[in-house]
Amino acid sequence: MPKYQFFKSEHDHQHQWLDMADGAFLLRKEQLLSRGFEVIGDTIYADSEQEAIAKFNSGMMYPLKEYNVSTPSGGLFYAVKSLLEILYQRLSRPNKQR
Repeated sequence: MPKYQFFKSEHDHQHQWLDMADGAFLLRKEQLLSRGFEVIGDTIYADSEQEAIAKFNSGMMYPLKEYNVSTPSGGLFYAVKSLLEILYQRLSRPNKQR
């Protein structure tokens, strides 16, 4: 199964990825690093580039949510969101007769 490595630019937060089986992988990696990119995350095993990107994006959502929750406004947002979800679930359940 192919392995992919992801990089992020320090300047404009652009993302790049490389197939580690590519014969020019080390050369391309050096080029990215010299342009200010840094390796992010672990190596991702995927059958295609699209699958690797999807896995990368899903793996990045958890840290982003944790960061947002750690701010006062983010914590308030997620608290209200959770309360509204619970309220919706309770209101959408069929009423049980006692």
